[in-house]
Amino acid sequence: MEEITEEKVRAEWYRASIQVVREIGIFALKALITLNSGAFVVLLTFLGNATAQTAFSVPLSAIKFSMLCFLAGIISAFADIAVAYLVALTANPYTGKSALADWFVVPAYVGLATISLAAFSFGVWTVLDGVQAR
Repeated sequence: MEEITEEKVRAEWYRASIQVVREIGIFALKALITLNSGAFVVLLTFLGNATAQTAFSVPLSAIKFSMLCFLAGIISAFADIAVAYLVALTANPYTGKSALADWFVVPAYVGLATISLAAFSFGVWTVLDGVQAR
């Protein structure tokens, strides 16, 4: 039977932590893509039904700007996925080094995800701010 050492326990704990972080990151990107694309679809649906069935209207400029925000959020989330893909392609398991340094990659991931969330928030705020009673 293999002896369990403190070093092996730490290595296993580290691997488990990496897996958790990976799963949370994937969930976050899926959520951002779903939020932005869902908002885009909901806004298009609202356009079709709003004029005939509600007593509210939204100026076209607000709708256009919010759609651009949602599109920017989708693009930002996919750019985040592209950066992760490039990092995975350039990683070398034999040297333990990545072609892109961690000082660049981690802030890029967080920055692109933050841009996506901010774009969603600003798009929703733009539409809500533009709602007018007829």
